[in-house]
Amino acid sequence: MIYLDNAATSYPKPPEVTRAMASFAEDCGGNPGRGGHSASRRAAETVFACREELAELFNIENCERIVFTKNATEAVNTAINGLVDEGSEILISAMEHNAVLRPAVAREAAGASLRVIPADSDGRITPEAVEAAITPKTRLVCVVHASNVTGTLNDIAAINEVVHSRGALTLFDAAQTAGLVPIDASDFDLLAFPGHKSLYGPQGTGGLYVREGLMLSPLTCGGTGSASESPFMPERMPDRLEAGPLNAVGIAGLLEGVRFVKRGGLLERERELARRLAEKAGDIGGAEVVGDNGVNVVSVKLKYADCVEAAARLDAEHGIAARGGLHCAPMAHRSMGTIGGGTLRFSVGAFTTPEDVDAAASALEAVLKSSAF
Repeated sequence: MIYLDNAATSYPKPPEVTRAMASFAEDCGGNPGRGGHSASRRAAETVFACREELAELFNIENCERIVFTKNATEAVNTAINGLVDEGSEILISAMEHNAVLRPAVAREAAGASLRVIPADSDGRITPEAVEAAITPKTRLVCVVHASNVTGTLNDIAAINEVVHSRGALTLFDAAQTAGLVPIDASDFDLLAFPGHKSLYGPQGTGGLYVREGLMLSPLTCGGTGSASESPFMPERMPDRLEAGPLNAVGIAGLLEGVRFVKRGGLLERERELARRLAEKAGDIGGAEVVGDNGVNVVSVKLKYADCVEAAARLDAEHGIAARGGLHCAPMAHRSMGTIGGGTLRFSVGAFTTPEDVDAAASALEAVLKSSAF
């Protein structure tokens, strides 16, 4: 199989990731922060080491401001539900994933105001568009770093500056960029990220950075291993937002994934491969590349074929793993004019080769020329 669905989850994982998970499960297995015995201490050391590596990667001074979640979706929900209350206003961009849209709509149903920041023709959210959308009521502005539909990269540092100048808070969704694109989160309010994509950790891992001094209401309440005498969640971080046992086995794998990406060189290599594929796909009759391929995503609009069926045929007939449809981002497809049938999305990764890209382009051409369509 030629795996080109890394925007959904990266595969394969670096060997050291799976080795670390197996080693943790076999040789440690303790519950971090839930005891003074050696197994618990070793588990806590692994979790802390991963926080430290992530903090260094994102230029975050205090690693205890990083909260572990099971994915970026849970991180986004923690942020939105923890800040947006009745009567306040939340702004989201027109390119957001349902992980942002759905909790924002739920807050609107509970009495908050919801407004959408429009995208340009490439699916980009400009600082000017953000500034035009903010009102005195705006509490939180949510912008995706790079669209999972188009791969278009937003200037979140400039957007952060605009939002702060208007007195609002920022939440950036780094689902497609964490581990791939350099991120300096030192002046951000909130940053949500998954562990299982370009950080090369396992599924079931992710996190939320919460800046110093910002207090969120917990999404979930329960045991933390600290302040056990209190019926309320503790105020100290990260315990306040980490209820119940952590996925310590997964975090052990994520730790090695973060170390893998910190060796560098992935962004330019993956961009080069994505651009190579975009050029080849753009030369195929009946195929139109959508967006500007700022990261590792190549999204193709098919003029005479069904995207989901094309993806199925690429898999069955050519051993190519790609994804067809709306990619859980209907707003982005409305913005790009592809809501009717979605797109066929290819996404390269650390282990993709130029030969893989060429084979995918040839397979796509063969599928589109087939009499089945």
